Amino acid sequence: MAAWLSTLGLAQRSDGQIHDLLSSWQPVHEAPAGITVIDIDERSLQEIGPWPWSREVIAELAHNLREKGARLQVWDMFFSHATSSDARLTAEMVRPDAVIGVVPVLDALVNNPPHEGQLGNDTTAPGLCSKHAQIRGYLGMAPALAKAKAGHLAATPDVDGRLRRLPAVLCLQAGSENLRISQLALAAAEASEPLQPWQMREGQWPWEPAHWLERGEWQFAIDQDGYLNIPYRRPHTQWPAVSASRVLLDEPSLPSLKGQIVLVGGTALGARDIVSTPFHPGAPGVSVHAELLAAAIGPRSGWGANLPRAPALMAAIITMLAGLWLIPFSRTGYKLTALVPGLAIGLLAPIGLAWAGRAVLGAVFPITAPVLALLAYAMVILALLMLLLRRQTQALAQHLQSFLPPRLAQQIATQLPTGQSLGQSHTGVLAAARVDGLARWVGRVDSLQSLALIHAVHTTALRTALQYGGQLEHAQGDTLYMSWPDASACAQALACMQELHRQLEPILEHNALEEAPLLFYAAMESGSYLLGVVGAQGGRRSVLLGPAANDVIGILDISAELDGPILLGPNAAQALIASGNTALQSLGQFLLFEQAGARLIYRAVN
Repeated sequence: MAAWLSTLGLAQRSDGQIHDLLSSWQPVHEAPAGITVIDIDERSLQEIGPWPWSREVIAELAHNLREKGARLQVWDMFFSHATSSDARLTAEMVRPDAVIGVVPVLDALVNNPPHEGQLGNDTTAPGLCSKHAQIRGYLGMAPALAKAKAGHLAATPDVDGRLRRLPAVLCLQAGSENLRISQLALAAAEASEPLQPWQMREGQWPWEPAHWLERGEWQFAIDQDGYLNIPYRRPHTQWPAVSASRVLLDEPSLPSLKGQIVLVGGTALGARDIVSTPFHPGAPGVSVHAELLAAAIGPRSGWGANLPRAPALMAAIITMLAGLWLIPFSRTGYKLTALVPGLAIGLLAPIGLAWAGRAVLGAVFPITAPVLALLAYAMVILALLMLLLRRQTQALAQHLQSFLPPRLAQQIATQLPTGQSLGQSHTGVLAAARVDGLARWVGRVDSLQSLALIHAVHTTALRTALQYGGQLEHAQGDTLYMSWPDASACAQALACMQELHRQLEPILEHNALEEAPLLFYAAMESGSYLLGVVGAQGGRRSVLLGPAANDVIGILDISAELDGPILLGPNAAQALIASGNTALQSLGQFLLFEQAGARLIYRAVN
């Protein structure tokens, strides 16, 4: 299901928006040291003159950049119409270290698209054709610039207006000739490595892009449609930029451009194109080309927006991994307060996996399709659990009607907490700890002191029980009940009672009064017992019943008489003796309250 959903345009558009958000949340990466933006900014227009500048000024800028040692000039602008002053510009732009732009028109909504200049044919373009709309017009190169190296500046925003990818190579039929036009960044790679051929390698299956396009030190991630996914890593303001007027005026304080790739573009009003990026809804287009250049000359990890070769398979894998978390919740016994957060965590798991995929593999994993598939799975789980709960309620009501009036039986059955019955039977170890004399002491001390002591006793019992693998199940008056739902846990239960005695004894001695002493007693026994709840919604309380519970209370009642801080019933004692514990003393047989037959009682010897 997730694999199928991942092929839908709605899921892909949703993924794009989610990954845009993840991109904006990730730490901002520093701009690489080898790229500098030559910015035709507001300062440049004030110092040189309004845009557009004459071809002589553009030629002077190109000349000065070359004189300053720039190794490659990438111009995010086009020169489509002929002028009387093209000679000098041509002399600067036809050199092998310069790349200019052309603008093929792909948007079907453009009325009367222009056909100005020449598109040219990139004979060194990679041997692929991106899947793109028909080229309906263009702003190409002036005839004098026909021999200049050019790359296309076509923008292909998604339906939400966000620019996420660009066609690597545009192809069109012009008469009998097949024309190919590389994207500006690819054209820059061709100019930088004129002697190196393009090499196409398949990406690692299934999470890497469909292809890696390599030329010398340059590498580009290409998806299955022949597009470059733009790896947005930083806002535009993070790029090192030099005002174009500073280069034209040859300022002495100009930063060194020696060995730099200089990207010439405009950010001034009227001299720029605007694109929507994850960092800004109106970023200058030059920042897009800067991101592509930076990723191309850096490590493969710099391409942090790779669509995997097998997105449908990745959607299925992510769904299965997150679904493993949901499997335990398909069992009965979960309370609604635990079930709903558990399902919510499972639904958020694809986002976490996508975040990890971007951070570790630089891959754009599908999110929407796994979330929708998991949501359907979670709804099925909830529906089945609700159906099962309804059947359990009906069965319980029928059982209760055998000894209760039907209306009361139905009321009790429908008031039970989700996933619970009247009680849960266990065979394990049950222990009870009592602070003897607590009721008398409370009547003689300040209420705040008594409340603090009771709270300390409960907190210590809870912490100690958890420490030894048990659970504080029930509290009634001065007695606390702890359980271990495993009959072999006698050693843990005894250690818990001894530790609880050790911690509480100094506290009780410190707070005891001469006329109201406080003494600690504990009893434990193994056997069967029942944990349940009684009462209506908002007034429920836990109850503890069964043979082991009766034995523990009976033993606890004679603890003061036998002067034994920790007493054990015969079952628990025999289990400890069988396991090698000899620190037990038999006290003989005693009749317990309201129980037939005497019980052999043991005392724990510290």
